[in-house]
Amino acid sequence: MNETTTTTNPTADIIEVDKALESMRQSGFDLATAVGEVVDNSYEARANFIRISTSEGEIKKEGKGKQKGKISKIIEEIAFADNGMGIAFDILPKALKLGFSTRYNQRNGLGRFGVGMKLAAISQARRVDIYTQPLGSSEFYHAYLDLDLIGQGKQTHIEAEVVDGYPSEYLDLMQHPETNEPFESGTLVVWSKVDRLVDGGQYGSAIQERLQDLTKFLGRAYRKYLEQGLYIELDRTRITLHDPLFLLENPRVINNFDDLGDDLQAEIVEENDIKIDGHNVHVTVTLYPEEFRKKKGYGGLPSNDKRFQGLYIPDNEGHISILRNDREIYYDVVPKLFPSAIQDIDRFIGVEVSFPAVLDEYFQVRHVKRGAEPVDKLRQALRKFLKRPINNARKKIRDLWHDRKKTEAQILNYHESAETAVKQADRTLPKGKGGMNLSPQEQEQIVSDLLSDLKIDPEQEPEQAEEVKQKLQELPITMVDEGWPGKELFEITHLNGKAILKLNHRHPFMHEIYDPLKELAGRDAEKINPEEAIALAMKAADGLDVLFMAYAKAENLHSDPEKAYGDIRTYWGQNAYAFTREVLRDHS
Repeated sequence: MNETTTTTNPTADIIEVDKALESMRQSGFDLATAVGEVVDNSYEARANFIRISTSEGEIKKEGKGKQKGKISKIIEEIAFADNGMGIAFDILPKALKLGFSTRYNQRNGLGRFGVGMKLAAISQARRVDIYTQPLGSSEFYHAYLDLDLIGQGKQTHIEAEVVDGYPSEYLDLMQHPETNEPFESGTLVVWSKVDRLVDGGQYGSAIQERLQDLTKFLGRAYRKYLEQGLYIELDRTRITLHDPLFLLENPRVINNFDDLGDDLQAEIVEENDIKIDGHNVHVTVTLYPEEFRKKKGYGGLPSNDKRFQGLYIPDNEGHISILRNDREIYYDVVPKLFPSAIQDIDRFIGVEVSFPAVLDEYFQVRHVKRGAEPVDKLRQALRKFLKRPINNARKKIRDLWHDRKKTEAQILNYHESAETAVKQADRTLPKGKGGMNLSPQEQEQIVSDLLSDLKIDPEQEPEQAEEVKQKLQELPITMVDEGWPGKELFEITHLNGKAILKLNHRHPFMHEIYDPLKELAGRDAEKINPEEAIALAMKAADGLDVLFMAYAKAENLHSDPEKAYGDIRTYWGQNAYAFTREVLRDHS
């Protein structure tokens, strides 16, 4: 008789819930993107009022050393209140269940994966409570998820319960911010046991800085919705929209530049669609208003002009704003999209790429809506599209700066160092003879033409006109920045043994080599890119070589260059020797 042995196959739970949830806390959310997930849910629930409140506390530092016992500030709780549709009683437990979503994998809203809000909550806090009143109901419901209780085996499932109402400490949030009328329906989400927001703690910098970053994020990420009337509030302060393209009405711009009217908007350099699989990716490139970029350095330093505070212009340098269903999911540099290296002036160029959620795969959108990276096919199309408008915008910025610098250059003594060196050296050099035989009328006409070139009206600006005349008398050579069509590198006018040297900044040598060198020399050392400086130095070295060769070629066009130009070459060399020695004294 055979014996029968009964065996049971070994089994295991699909996941160890407590350990899995602890691991999921490292899901890549920061405070801003975590808060964004809750705001997304509120908007999807048809809320038009979203109120966020933080509660601070203190914590005593543990461990060893000087920091032991030190008191640090900590955000203990974050509450989110909205006047949306609320959550049905049978749905509420599932709202905290990972993977559940009434809109799972839908592409017409802000959510999709069913994990965003839950992962966002536990990334910052160890407990999340939801209180809700569905539209048309007089009852209030509550459910929670607590990692500590799960770890202790005291919470094994999520359960909804009927409660009397919202917690008393949050009643004022669940009402209209101006009329104080209670919301007819809505949801209150409370993150408690927050352990990632400590002043100077392991997870970041000062709390105040994190909240400032959150304010910027909310105003920028939801700008399209804020423009349409969505109300978002953080710690009793209403969030105002910030559009990095400066096309939408920005309340800060209107208030800070009220003397210029309310139409201070960016210029659209180019705007069009890129077709991907039958869907449109909308791309917009803007150039900030001239008032923001009058001259180099303008608009980037709020300490110099308080009107620019809150406009975040320096933050925009090389950044691309990527919107998914009109909600920003990325604002940063996208490698290799800008033509050539990112430059300082790119802070004045707005770039927005907007796509429908059906193209998520082309932007490699993840469940954490804090990043987007175009796949190669789309990246190439975007790079090709952006090349022309960004280069055009850069040129317009430089042209504006050059035009302003040209009119201000004389007053600001743009060439003062070289002019002073030449004046010093000229004391022992042979005196000039050019223009000594001009009549008083001819001399007056030369001065009048120069003032006209500099756009100085002697009647309206007598002090500036007098300053120019004084320079002409004192300096052996006066340099003037001009620009005109043609291939002349410069023009020289002689007046009473002195020279007026007009530089043509439209000449390639000037705007490709001379001007960039001047601009680089005026930068702060910490803002100089070594690779950019080396590339410019190499270009300048080649430029100087061809400059000398161009002179040699000019002589060679004469049948007897030695007789025609021999003296000029000698004088040029002697003066260059004397001037160079003198100007180098200032740099030794």
